[in-house]
Amino acid sequence: MVVNSWVDLEAGCPIDITRIVKYAKEFNSQIGIKICKTNLDDVKETLLEARSSLDSMLITLLQLLYDREILIGNEDRVLFEWLKDDFGRFMRKLDETEEFLLIKFDEPDKLRSRVGVARLSSYAKLLRTASDSLIYESLLKSTSEYKNFKETETLKRDKRTFLYILFKVIQITLSIMGGVTREKGALTKKGIVSSYPVSWQSLIGDKGQKIIKKGYEEDIGDLKGLEGLGDEDDDGNDGGDDDDDEGDEDENNP
Repeated sequence: MVVNSWVDLEAGCPIDITRIVKYAKEFNSQIGIKICKTNLDDVKETLLEARSSLDSMLITLLQLLYDREILIGNEDRVLFEWLKDDFGRFMRKLDETEEFLLIKFDEPDKLRSRVGVARLSSYAKLLRTASDSLIYESLLKSTSEYKNFKETETLKRDKRTFLYILFKVIQITLSIMGGVTREKGALTKKGIVSSYPVSWQSLIGDKGQKIIKKGYEEDIGDLKGLEGLGDEDDDGNDGGDDDDDEGDEDENNP
């Protein structure tokens, strides 16, 4: 088993992931439990605790991204809303799998219970993959990309840029792990990889920003009603309700 270096990742990541690392340590201590026929009840309890730690990692990541240094404009907030939606959809899938593997066929009478080593091992594998691929590897890849891209006059190495990198990496990861692109009948939805330019650099550029705005307006409605951070700021970048100056009508009614 590969040991993830959370210490190195924490040191290099542009956002403070201390809390995520804390939950990751709890998760790793729980998910490593040995599964055998003699300890099934203990394993069930420990895996449910591991699921709680995994949920905390996902939720904490979203909380860290909900930051006024990151969500500067409405398009940034749209990206955050889509990311939140994708995480919620993935967690719902985990709920459904948990119900099927751990709860539905469980019985107090051990002779009648159909939750054995195979089901518990499958669930543990799913949780481990989510922790390793969706959280750790996505943060690791995004941090590496963040450190190594070439800055320009318009493309800066800041937390907002990290959001766009992370969003793109997570979208690709979810498309393989069981995101909306693998759902039966779900051919299109705003927020999936195919809706966007190929690279995160394109996504953060003028064309990509227009695509985000158009996608949100087609799927939800006008950007004017989108809640987010920074509406009270004086820099005029957000188009918030507090700005009565010229330009609001034009910005929100293309």
